[in-house]
Amino acid sequence: MAGIAILGLPNVGKTTLFNALTGIGAPTASHPFSTVEPNLGVAKVPDPDLDRAAAIEKSRKIVHASLELLDLPTMAGSGHSGLAPRFVGRLREEEALVVVLRAFEDETVPADESGIDPLEQAETLLLELTLADAEVFARRSERAAKEAGADAGMKRFAEAIAKAAAVLAGGTPLRAMSWTREEMGAFRDLAPLTLKPAVWVINAGEDDDTTAAAVAAVQDLVPQGDTVVAVSARLEEEAAELDPADRAELYEGLGLGEGALTTMVRATYDAIGLISFYTLGPKEAHAWTVRRGATAREAAGKIHSDLERGFIRAEIATLDEVMEAGGWDARKAAGGIRVEGKDYVIAERDVIVVRFSV
Repeated sequence: MAGIAILGLPNVGKTTLFNALTGIGAPTASHPFSTVEPNLGVAKVPDPDLDRAAAIEKSRKIVHASLELLDLPTMAGSGHSGLAPRFVGRLREEEALVVVLRAFEDETVPADESGIDPLEQAETLLLELTLADAEVFARRSERAAKEAGADAGMKRFAEAIAKAAAVLAGGTPLRAMSWTREEMGAFRDLAPLTLKPAVWVINAGEDDDTTAAAVAAVQDLVPQGDTVVAVSARLEEEAAELDPADRAELYEGLGLGEGALTTMVRATYDAIGLISFYTLGPKEAHAWTVRRGATAREAAGKIHSDLERGFIRAEIATLDEVMEAGGWDARKAAGGIRVEGKDYVIAERDVIVVRFSV
């Protein structure tokens, strides 16, 4: 399961967003630094088509793809910005970042530590992430230079670390630059924060009509490839407590479509380079997660290690094809199933049946 860290300045609505995504109900308060220990939860990746396919197959159980969310204590210390040192290691372990920016006004929730300008907060947080990486790379650069002096084979590694250290020292995040595969390999053990894909979430008021401009401004600031979305975390937290029908009615009444959080979760899912494939049947309809570019054999291993070890072939159809036919069996009876080998690259929305022998 992919791990995502949620971070931001005080009183921006990080934990409210976390609750909306996970339904856990972690405590929130109107004063800064109310989150003192990390909250951990799981968010389902919204997938209405999986639900529809399950209804067609009369599946007794539905399993959505999911993301593991880590709600970290605020990135600011009292009266100043900064990453809390004891949580930096946790942050580096995660695969992507969700950065929450406050744009809402609420006199009951002080904004002294954060302000309500999302662009200003994004500048602060991007700089803090860059400085945290700069410190790590500066130390590693000195050591790498000494190692290269004793071992010529370390020269290219040392050069890559020194180049990155110089970029970071200039206040530029690593994602703002292009790096070769070899350079990226040199950075891997350092788990740089500014190489992690990020979704920047502008937490706006329910009736805020300025979010489009704020999204555009933050998008211009952050590294290319990062995603910026606007949500009302409080509204979404309330909606998460409703049953699906009432939630859909609320979203429709407010003109929000499937809800802003659906957009945010999918953006995060895509940012990590993940796709979903499916197994369908009367017992279970299941969305499985693999890296984009994974082969059929690797996908089989996500279902069970025996399937990967004894892989013979995969029977494939798209989710749309299966639903249009009225189910997997109907699609197969019509001769609409493809047979693929172990090197077939799994596509988004593939439905798969693995044939294997162990």
